[in-house]
Amino acid sequence: MWHDESDPNADEPLGAADEFDRKNGERSGERRRKERVLHTRIPEALAEDLRRVADDLRVPVSNLVRNVLEEAFSVVEAVSGNVGELIEEVMDEAEAVRDRIQNRQRRRRTRDASRRSAAPEPAEEPAASAPPRDDEVIGWQPLVLARPQRCESCGTLMGRGDSAFASVTPKGVGTSWRCEECPID
Repeated sequence: MWHDESDPNADEPLGAADEFDRKNGERSGERRRKERVLHTRIPEALAEDLRRVADDLRVPVSNLVRNVLEEAFSVVEAVSGNVGELIEEVMDEAEAVRDRIQNRQRRRRTRDASRRSAAPEPAEEPAASAPPRDDEVIGWQPLVLARPQRCESCGTLMGRGDSAFASVTPKGVGTSWRCEECPID
């Protein structure tokens, strides 16, 4: 319960004191003070902790409690303001990401549509070329296919996005391809 420190009717609820002030306007200036007294029940352990800390700091318990409450409200206000700003920033970033993704999808659809209309459908199998001789291959490079290729060893048609191995010759990337299942000699 809140009341004025100098209030002779300290046991009355605050509403009753305010009512008295309205009836007796001449005394309202005397009765209204900026500071109020707060009575509350706390556990004995908390009371002992408060007394101990107040003694260590050499301040009255009431000042310690007031300062702690003021700091707690200041922190809550600061955190609340920061959280609001953080949420706004995250929402702005999410909207920007969404816009970028939508733009990419639009560009991809436009690009795919123009490719379909401009170029004939690719054949199921890539054009066969003479594979390098085994003695020309100096290694096999793992990669992810961008277009379909046929495994030279087992004949499996590998599609776009499949993992495969490209032959490497002294002249550069060869024309031989191997799927992941086939052994590389």
